[in-house]
Amino acid sequence: MYIPLSVRLTLFYTIILALALWFFGPMVYTQAEKSAYNDLRDTLATRARGVQWAKAVLSANSASQPITLPGVNEFGEGGVGIEVLAVDDTGNPTSVLATNAGTPDSADPTQPTIINLGTHPPQGWNPQAIQQVIQQNTPDNPVGIYKEITYQGERMLVYTIEGPHIYTGGNSSTRTVIQTAHSERDIQQTLNDLRMTILGGAILVIVFALLGGWFISRGVLSAVQRMTHTAQSISASRAFSQRVPDKAVLGRDELATLAATFNQMLASLEEAYQRQQRFIADASHELRAPITSIRCNLDLLAKAPDLPAEEVESALADTRTEAERMGRLVNDLLTLAHSDEAQQLSLSNDYTNSKHSGQQVDLDSLLLAVFRQYRPLEEQGDDGQRLHGPRLLLQHITPAHVIGNEDQLKQALVALVDNALKYTPQEGCVSLSLNVDEGFALVKVSDTGIGIDPEGLPHIFERFYRANRVRTRDRGGSGLGLAIAESIIKEHQGNIEVESTLGKGSTFTVKLPVHATS
Repeated sequence: MYIPLSVRLTLFYTIILALALWFFGPMVYTQAEKSAYNDLRDTLATRARGVQWAKAVLSANSASQPITLPGVNEFGEGGVGIEVLAVDDTGNPTSVLATNAGTPDSADPTQPTIINLGTHPPQGWNPQAIQQVIQQNTPDNPVGIYKEITYQGERMLVYTIEGPHIYTGGNSSTRTVIQTAHSERDIQQTLNDLRMTILGGAILVIVFALLGGWFISRGVLSAVQRMTHTAQSISASRAFSQRVPDKAVLGRDELATLAATFNQMLASLEEAYQRQQRFIADASHELRAPITSIRCNLDLLAKAPDLPAEEVESALADTRTEAERMGRLVNDLLTLAHSDEAQQLSLSNDYTNSKHSGQQVDLDSLLLAVFRQYRPLEEQGDDGQRLHGPRLLLQHITPAHVIGNEDQLKQALVALVDNALKYTPQEGCVSLSLNVDEGFALVKVSDTGIGIDPEGLPHIFERFYRANRVRTRDRGGSGLGLAIAESIIKEHQGNIEVESTLGKGSTFTVKLPVHATS
């Protein structure tokens, strides 16, 4: 089932937020409830202990009706009701000595909300708590009891503590009990408001989280969607010139960096695609010429069977030359095709095996072999003039050993020497040298030829490239020699550099890592 990533991200973070609210909401409510009831208990206990100082007043009271104690009304402020009851030794109330509670019909707003239970007979607000206090209280361990009761349909919290003894004359005395009470209505109302606030706030936060998460995820993923659409468009039309917008509204971020990287990749693909198209066109052009020549010669031989022997031999020789040239071209194309497909040349498996087996190549001996291969070009005729090509010189050579494939390296060096000889006039010279510098073998092939135009210098290793893009065959070759040489050197973890001055010559430098011998 397909679910957009923006929806999944929004739901995930909303669920996490809802779980956090579900965990912390009840925790906050519980703490608030606990704190409110602790404050109420402290208030009731404080009011009860404050009445105990009125022992002298209670002892002097002889009235048959309960009185309002001086100072007791002070403790009635805030809706706290207070009653002082006389009790017997079993804990049964005998009379109400003092109270600050009003009557049920009292309309005085200054009176507390706790209503007196009456004085005939006296009961107190919680008779069971009174009996427990009388039975359990000791001078060393005073007992105070909190009880919740329901009075006139309202929840109340009552605190009961034993009061001072009242001496009635002689050796007799009366035990007293003090009860303080307060309605839980305000606390319950506050807790209900808190509960609704938490619930409403949680719903509001979740709604905002859904909307905010949706817009944020859509905004973030829109860049990814643009990349997807661009990739789909390129795949369908092969228009590698398209680019993804990489301008971030709120500053550069990871997605903007990704878009820039994607654009760099598109630029590389566009360049590679154009190079491939140019390569195909050039290969077709190069193959068309020998094929056309062969077909013309064969048509000539077929249509004119009575040609002189000399013309027949010339046509066959030309056909053979073009066939050989086309064979070399096809072999070069196969070599480059293997390099593109497997990132190695046709003999790269041998080269890889040779690296693992530690095959060592004497680069100085290899360079001497290439020099001897081209040395016959300098043979002189009877008149003392060189018969073929420019002078080939062998300069300073330092012994150097590298790891690789000897045939491959020789093919690269031959391609460089052949290129230098091809573009150097007969009166010029080509020099070879080998040095070792900082762990690298440096093979230099220098010529005094026509040089390379600065505009064409970056393209000389491109396949079928010739200076000024002139696709002529006046100097022979397929235009693949330098490309093959570069591929071979790169496969051997090296590189080729070139320096050239137009009209003065060029220098190609091959840099290969030296193998240290023990």
